[in-house]
Amino acid sequence: MIFKVLAVFQRVSPGQGTRSRRLRAILLAGWLLVGMRSAMAADAPIGAAQLLQRQQTGQAPVLLDVRHTDEYADGHIAGALNIPVEQLASRAGVLGVPRDSEIVVYCVSGKRAAKAQQTLTDLGYSHVRVLDGSLNGWRQRHLPLAH
Repeated sequence: MIFKVLAVFQRVSPGQGTRSRRLRAILLAGWLLVGMRSAMAADAPIGAAQLLQRQQTGQAPVLLDVRHTDEYADGHIAGALNIPVEQLASRAGVLGVPRDSEIVVYCVSGKRAAKAQQTLTDLGYSHVRVLDGSLNGWRQRHLPLAH
């Protein structure tokens, strides 16, 4: 899309009026700002300390562990649901939450969590965050795990 907008902007010939060029420049700038704002509005990762504090105060988001079931059984963050990322597209409905609910996803390193975030976003969930540092970061901080 940006290439189409840039192509239109570049087609302004020197013979066209200054007003037309200014208008196109303003439209291009506005379009770029809207795009940047949308990208910035994407939910930022949540830190482990912030997540733990929210759990302790009863304000925890929906927590989703997207690792395999055997990994989940070896230890997970308390309160986390488990849906392996490979099954998420077909099983997201079992979350049983409105699509505007805050959901925090995690795995071991963050790779599967990023994929899960994209999958949930594609399915219409609008407030999906990745746990910053994922489970490795949680463990490095010696935070509690459930078994």
